[in-house]
Amino acid sequence: MTESIHILFAAWGDPTPEGRVAKTDAAIGPEFYYSDPSIPAPIEGRGAYLDHIAQFSAKMPGAEAKVVAVSEHHGHARATVDFLKDGTRMVRGQYFADLQDGQVVRLIGFTGMGEPA
Repeated sequence: MTESIHILFAAWGDPTPEGRVAKTDAAIGPEFYYSDPSIPAPIEGRGAYLDHIAQFSAKMPGAEAKVVAVSEHHGHARATVDFLKDGTRMVRGQYFADLQDGQVVRLIGFTGMGEPA
């Protein structure tokens, strides 16, 4: 069930728009919702999400996102994701997903691992 999370984050490192579209088509549901601290407002829909990861690729050529741990229960998942540039971790984050029919329909990200303030 969590394969879609791996596919979804593989899209972040795909250098081609066609590759990103194919990966997101395989991984996310049609009513997709996304939020993380780097964006001013949540994103809704596949097109807006593709625009967001295209901006990431443009700003950070060669960067990628790699799922390093994932756990799932009752249609929910938690993923630890490393964002890498030239094999070096830039940032690690936590993502929480709602899954439906094997696809991610809601994804909410947090920078870091919940370190004490």
